[in-house]
Amino acid sequence: MAIHTVVLDIEGTVCPITFVKDTLFPYFIAKLPGELDKFDYPLNHVGSDDPIVSILDNLPANITESAQSIYNYLKNLVDYDIKDPVLKSLQGVIWTQGYESGELKAPVYPDSIKFIESFPNRNNKIYIYSSGSIGAQKLLFGHVANGSDKSLDLNNKLSGYFDITTAGHKTVYTSYSKILKEIGKEEDPQSVLFLSDNVNEVKAASKAGMRSYIVIRPGNAPISDEDKSKCTAITSLSDLDI
Repeated sequence: MAIHTVVLDIEGTVCPITFVKDTLFPYFIAKLPGELDKFDYPLNHVGSDDPIVSILDNLPANITESAQSIYNYLKNLVDYDIKDPVLKSLQGVIWTQGYESGELKAPVYPDSIKFIESFPNRNNKIYIYSSGSIGAQKLLFGHVANGSDKSLDLNNKLSGYFDITTAGHKTVYTSYSKILKEIGKEEDPQSVLFLSDNVNEVKAASKAGMRSYIVIRPGNAPISDEDKSKCTAITSLSDLDI
């Protein structure tokens, strides 16, 4: 059966696995004190229409007593890569500012850019499935570095986005079953290809009936010989014969 739908992971698949932890997270932490210093404490959202205040208002009162206590709390979440909804929302606001100012650009691999630009047509579709929020996914693909001052927007080539809040966790096969249902492919899952650097995600997608390949990139976690023997592996999206 021909492949007409591709579901892409992001980190380690279409862009370096280091981008989020080495660029986005440090950018957020660097910008956070300046954003927090704009407000009076204890934080009071009454009369404020600032989106950051609205987000921080979801934190317990003992944390919003001071800018320092908020900073310490959020930095701890970042340090331990805890997927907290308040943190995700706040990161989205600050990353948006960074992307729009040109300080942030996504280093999507050239082969990934070429594939995303060339594969979609009336029959072929590309979807994104990442643990990062859908908002963060759209920001990333909307501000892709392309060797010039102006970034490249690939969102118009993508048919949809999934994250752990809309599909479920990525190592659970039912998440991929849900995606198949959402995109109308539950009757022919073998026409869908999932690509990821994570072996457990690849296995979960395969269990749901999708075709699924491991993507091997510089800096990704090593793949065991046993897993390589059981799964199809590629080193570039240009390796795809679809």
